[in-house]
Amino acid sequence: MRRLAALVAVFLLLVLVPPSPATAGYEELFIKVKAASWAIYIRGSVGLESVCSATAYSSNRKQTVLLTAGHCFSDAATKTDFLVTQDHFTFVPAVLLATGMKLKPGASRPYGMGDYEGDDWAIIAAMVGNKPTIPVGSSKKLVIGEDLIVVGVPFGMDFFAVQGIVGSTDMNVSQLIWNHYYGANIYIAGGNSGSGVVSTKQRAIVGILVAAPGNQSSLAIFAPIHIVPWKR
Repeated sequence: MRRLAALVAVFLLLVLVPPSPATAGYEELFIKVKAASWAIYIRGSVGLESVCSATAYSSNRKQTVLLTAGHCFSDAATKTDFLVTQDHFTFVPAVLLATGMKLKPGASRPYGMGDYEGDDWAIIAAMVGNKPTIPVGSSKKLVIGEDLIVVGVPFGMDFFAVQGIVGSTDMNVSQLIWNHYYGANIYIAGGNSGSGVVSTKQRAIVGILVAAPGNQSSLAIFAPIHIVPWKR
């Protein structure tokens, strides 16, 4: 009877004691990633339109620097006239600092992604400071099956959080600039372009969402962060 009582006590302890943060999911990390997430808006003929997502990785007293996708700025108007927001109500001016995409030789104007070469990343600066950020990690340390978190604005809606895993570290599926990027099993939709891909292990940005087959998909292609040629 004493042995049975001891086993019951152990069982009740396992059931009733709340899980530790390591096993309780990624709620805390989701909150941090969302706090550092932004939406990119352009001024269109019908007013402001949400087109892409971005994630802040650096912020000082005067400005906040964001990572996003280069193809979000393939339109000439977007390169010079866009705003960013975290609540869809308060808009902040921003500038394009750098992008890895450029037109191919002989292409006077873009007609599609096939007219570009380079890599699909961009760095922008929002004219507001002291904002939450997520550090930049190492995409080269990612392994198949590793948990990932993404927060963005699919279909231009409010910030939406999803979780998935690394599916490939070398996707040979496209003749466009996304060939040999990384792949993930994450549900995304149009508007998620530019979302930071965050490793739950590193708690840091390891990639930038850039493509998917169709307007919505559970197969996501992301640019690994190590292709961004910066000095940190």
